[in-house]
Parts: sequence; C-alpha cells; structure tokens
Amino acid sequence: MTDAPATMDEPKKVTLDELHGWIGREHGFAGADDVSRNDIRRKLEVYCNDCPLHYGDAAAQAHGYRGLVAPVALTPLWAMPAYWTPGEPVFYAPDQRQKPGGIRTDLPVVYAKGVNTATEWEYFEPLYPGDHLEGNWKLVEIKPRQTRLGDGIFLTVETSIFKQSGELVAKNRNTGFRYEEKSGTEKEKRAKESSGEPERSDTEATSATFDWSRQLRFGDVAVGDTVPPFSMWLSYQRIVMSVAVDRMFSGIHHNREQARASGFQDIIYNTRSYEMQFETMLRRWIGLDGRLKKLGPFRMTGSSYPDDIVTTRARVIEIRPDDRVAKIEISAHNNRGVAARGEAEVTLPA
Repeated sequence: MTDAPATMDEPKKVTLDELHGWIGREHGFAGADDVSRNDIRRKLEVYCNDCPLHYGDAAAQAHGYRGLVAPVALTPLWAMPAYWTPGEPVFYAPDQRQKPGGIRTDLPVVYAKGVNTATEWEYFEPLYPGDHLEGNWKLVEIKPRQTRLGDGIFLTVETSIFKQSGELVAKNRNTGFRYEEKSGTEKEKRAKESSGEPERSDTEATSATFDWSRQLRFGDVAVGDTVPPFSMWLSYQRIVMSVAVDRMFSGIHHNREQARASGFQDIIYNTRSYEMQFETMLRRWIGLDGRLKKLGPFRMTGSSYPDDIVTTRARVIEIRPDDRVAKIEISAHNNRGVAARGEAEVTLPA
C-alpha cells in the first residue's frame, strides 16, 4: 500500500455529510508539460525496457502508430499540473506541508491519514511526443469502513484524460482510504509486520535482451495460458529514479525516515511503478502489434522495498473472439508474498 501524498497547505477539514456534497461535481485540470521523448526514455531506463515502439518512429510506424509512442503507464505524468508556477509563494519551508504529485483532486478531508488502495485504467488513444493533456475528475463514491488502520472512508474518484484536440486518451477509477489512525498497538503491529531484512528470493531479474520479432496472435491464446513473468531487483536508486520520472514525491517513496515514521520498513515502490512493470511484462507477451486495453482493477496488498525482487505474473482467464480480447489475471510478488493483484485486458492481432 502507498500513502496518498499530502497537500502543501493544511487541507480543509469537513464533516462526512459535507463531503457527500462533493459527489458528482466535475473539476477540470491541465497538464504542465507536453509528452516528451526525454520522459519516455527516463522511465524506460529504470525498467531496462527496450521495446522498439518507444525508441524510434520507423519501428512504431511499421506497427500502426503515427510515430514513436509512449508507454500507457506514463499517461498520468503529462496530466499533472506544475508543482510551482511564477507568481506563487515559495512553499519549501519547515512549517509547510509537502505539495502533492499526480492529478490533484483537492478533496477536503474528514481524516488526515491516507493510503492508495486500488486503481483501474482504460486506454483509448496512443500518446505521441508533443501531445498535451487536460481532463476532469469527480468524486463518485464514499464508503465508511473500519480497518486495521483505523476508522475511515474509502473514496473513489473517476478521472478522464483528453488530448487538447478533444480525443479521449484514458479513464481512471482510483480508490483511496482516508482514516483516523489507531493509537499505539495498530501502528506498532504494522511496523512489526514489515520490519526486518527481506529474505533473498530465488527468482533472478529478467534479462533486458528480448526478441521483439516474435508476435503473439489471438488464435494462439487459450484460457489457462500463463504469461512469462517479469522480475526486477529493486535498489534504493531504482525506486527513487522511477518516482522521479513520475514526479510523485511523497516522502515515503524517497525518504527512509518518513517511510519508517509511517510504519514501513523503508521507502516503498509506488503504484505507478507496479503499473509500468505490469505493462513491460504484458508488452513482451503480446508483441508489437498487440494493444494494452485495460490495466486493473488491481489493488495493493503489500509493500516492496529496496533489495526486494519484484516479479509480475499473469494468467489468461477469458477470451472474447468478437473483439480479439484476452482478459488476464495479474499479480506482483516480492520477497514476502503478494504485493498487488488484479486484472488486465489486451487485444491481439488475428
């Protein structure tokens, strides 16, 4: 699980009844930067992902794209507003809260603490260097719940992302848990569960070398087929590099002291990183003519730390001949067990 980023200023506190008034309200946003080859390269180098679609125009054009195309997992990066713009006050100070990364939903809070629990993406149009993104979000569901973390509420937000030309790029449905932390024993229990040195896994990191000339076709796939797993060894540097590309600077992803104060063993792999690792695994399987249609819903069930080997796995659970879609069960595993699990959908050539 990952903590939701804190806002720069003290967030407005409201009652649960007042928060219900936010359901269905639509709010707009615009990304600060265009899609760029530099951002794409910086993300790929963290995963040693050598997919030709993301490196050159000719290779991408040969497989139906207009030119070099971005990994779908990077979509929210270019929908982010700037951390700071000219005319704003300096917000880096000891008494200032951290400014959030991501598409800020700016919801008022009932409970101060928060974790990201589940997410789902559906993709419609490819992204190319030079595209500029904007969109809207709205709160769609509030569910009060008591968990081991404390009393709180699950909040589900739906987001739509468009190109400036109006083309729909992606939709996201994200659920987070805001809560009042239980005192003493619960936090200590959480820290104890994630404490100690990670065990060494027998799994080895997947080689960066891959034969991209192979192409999977829909007729080759059957329910029960397994996808070749993709394994990555995490270092402190690698986690921080991935977060830096995402511009998701919540302290638990790069500051060991803040992570431990939140009950984690060390800094943790973020949700976007799992998404990119899932995409890398699936792209190697579906080939250059396949398309990743949906990623999720999937939920985080554990935390991954430096020195873990994280392995993503998948299995075909349904095939739909009408639109050549394969539905896949996905999971991510680290040295202590399952860290994330969910579903994905891909389309394959006939």
